Amino acid sequence: MARPTETAIRAMSRLWIPALVATFALAVGGAVLADRLLPPDLTSLEPDGAVRLMDRQGRLLRFFLPADQQWRFPVRLQDVSPVLIHTLTVSEDRFFRRHPGINPLAVLRAAWLNLRSGRVVAGGSTITMQVARLTSPRPRTLVAKLHEATRALQLERRLTKDEILERYLNLTPYGGNIVGVGAAAHFYFGKAPDRLSLAESALLAVLPRSPTAYDPFKHPVAAKGARDRLLQGLAARGDLDPDEAARAMSVPLPSKPIPQPFRGPHFCQMVYDRLPDNVRKRGGVVTTTLDLDVQSAVERRLSARVDQLRREGLENVAAVVVDVASGHISAMAGSASFLDDAHHGQINAALVRRSPGSTLKPLLYGLAFEQGLLVPESILLDLPTDFSGYTVRNYDQRHRGRVTAAEALRESLNVPAVRLLARVGVDPFLDLLRTGGLTTLDRRSADYGLTLVLGSGEVRLMDLTDIYAALARSGLYLPAQYLPEPRNGPGIRLLSPESSHLVTEILADVRRSDLPQSWNLTRNAPAVAWKTGTSFGHRDAWAVGFSSRFAVGVWTGNLDGRPRMGISGARHAGPFLLDIFRVLEPEGVDLPSPQGLNIGRIEVCADSRELPNPACPRRMTINYLPGQTRLSPCKMHRRVFVDTETGYRLEGDCLGRRPHRTATVEDHDPELVSWWASRGMAAPVPPPVSPDCLTSAAKGEIRIVSPNARTPYRFRAEAPKEYQRVALRAQAPMDSDLLWWFMDGILAASGRPDEHLFLDLEPGTHRLVVQDVRGRTDSLSFRVE
Repeated sequence: MARPTETAIRAMSRLWIPALVATFALAVGGAVLADRLLPPDLTSLEPDGAVRLMDRQGRLLRFFLPADQQWRFPVRLQDVSPVLIHTLTVSEDRFFRRHPGINPLAVLRAAWLNLRSGRVVAGGSTITMQVARLTSPRPRTLVAKLHEATRALQLERRLTKDEILERYLNLTPYGGNIVGVGAAAHFYFGKAPDRLSLAESALLAVLPRSPTAYDPFKHPVAAKGARDRLLQGLAARGDLDPDEAARAMSVPLPSKPIPQPFRGPHFCQMVYDRLPDNVRKRGGVVTTTLDLDVQSAVERRLSARVDQLRREGLENVAAVVVDVASGHISAMAGSASFLDDAHHGQINAALVRRSPGSTLKPLLYGLAFEQGLLVPESILLDLPTDFSGYTVRNYDQRHRGRVTAAEALRESLNVPAVRLLARVGVDPFLDLLRTGGLTTLDRRSADYGLTLVLGSGEVRLMDLTDIYAALARSGLYLPAQYLPEPRNGPGIRLLSPESSHLVTEILADVRRSDLPQSWNLTRNAPAVAWKTGTSFGHRDAWAVGFSSRFAVGVWTGNLDGRPRMGISGARHAGPFLLDIFRVLEPEGVDLPSPQGLNIGRIEVCADSRELPNPACPRRMTINYLPGQTRLSPCKMHRRVFVDTETGYRLEGDCLGRRPHRTATVEDHDPELVSWWASRGMAAPVPPPVSPDCLTSAAKGEIRIVSPNARTPYRFRAEAPKEYQRVALRAQAPMDSDLLWWFMDGILAASGRPDEHLFLDLEPGTHRLVVQDVRGRTDSLSFRVE
């Protein structure tokens, strides 16, 4: 296009320049009226920004863009490099601090230059006018200029110069969906805007003039030329030292975008989803509790073993790490890889409700210690047991007879745990679990029943790890935090420090029958208290444990819920758990051992683990909780008088007529005696009472009085079941302290001989057996029609 002649320029000047002056005079005059009628929308000057999640040390984890998908990191003016501010204002609007929003001289100068060149080479817009245009983009026409000028005057009346400049820095486009110097500094240089150099500031000063033409990745020559011309111009006007300008021009441009972080994706997604709506909308920096070093270490350990896991038919693994002292979530990996679509990697398994298997058992034993029902050395029975039609079985399908509480927990035996829950109570146990954060146990206690301790409920790995952290801090529960916020109180006391310590000592023993190679698995591992679990249906394998600094939970399984026969918490989740602890505690640390624990030592019978009586042949000293543990006198051992010639037991008047000696006999639980007999094992049996003794009671007779074998009983379907019961009564010797009643081989009731006991009627023929503590029995059959 040909340049206008001087005559044409003078003619156009006589028309345009007065028109422009008149236009801006109208803008100034009209701004007063428009300011009242059409005030500016200041909220448009603060558009939504991206949420930037940081780890606890301020390291960037992940971005979440606002609804318009713009990379926008709003900054405060004081957070921007003075070099960038100076470069921008001098090059874009030298008189920014002096004009009222519009600069008539700049407009006239732009008009003159445009006329001389025959095209638009200058706009004359001030920074304030650019802010007005950026909030309400319009085609570049004279009317649009008038609108910008009016809005600029309005903004200057309402905002300070610093506030206007801050808005400009946050609204300026930098190519694609990058908006504002905060996002541009990160995207192009990987820096915060307060750390930009002169060369970097100069590039960001010219880039908004034409983000596409000056794209440093696609058009590096044009971008460098624009940057260098700006630096040369600043030096020529005395705004910049020439040597500084030369050094800045020698700095190469960035050649590729800074890689965007994608760290701890499951954790970050969880945090973002839980942020208040106003935070997600406005954006900004959110500091979390995550420790990037711990997170990276956990992810590496999961990746190292997941291929072996998949060869065994289990596709995924998740892990959570909680800082014991603070309750902060230090790491969370919801799957082996977030980007693994083939194995449902984007599902956060740490937040999925799953059957916990046996992992709740330590809390049951801790509650039993707290209630004073037992101590780690107390004897529990591991026998075939039926609870109203529900038969409990151990994982290995074997029974051990008598075990200590510590052995039962360490070996994760199901039968002793269920029998113990029957003593503790489902409701108190459920209350403890819910208080400790297992809020997904949201059904009635009757819905769970005694199988609650075996995993009939559902928990989340996150919550399970957190309640184990309570054991690590001596029974004090702190809800896990993902944001480092002040707590409302000191926490909730679940268990006493003493009960927690007893549980910790049991879980810290590396000898595990559920893991025969435990010596190899735990080799070089730090001191850790840990427990494994396998869910109902063979779907989930768990390992949860703690040191004095960290609580760690691991889940393995298939995220689509497919079962895998043979799955085992010990074999499949345990190795991941101990691998993580080796990384977290490379130097090793001691387990939690609080000072001033009120744990005493007491002498007990070595066989019954009850308070010794004179007949106890052996004694031992065990830990107990003074003022809490209720220990009964030994009922296993007693002294009797035995005829030295016949071997019969002598009682009453017999003692004076026959030579005798004292002997110690053992009385065992009838269930245990029956189990021994079923396995062909001889149980210790007290010698029978001599027939020559006087009383029938001394002869050891026991006889069922009710029900009667000769009386038919009728069941009426229309009558309530609770009104159709038969009394259980028996004549028993004076030394029968307790009677057990078995119907059809199942324990139906137990109580003192003088206690009123009843049996529900069921149609059919039934075999009833009564047995006392000394193994004396009577039996009969009766029929219900």
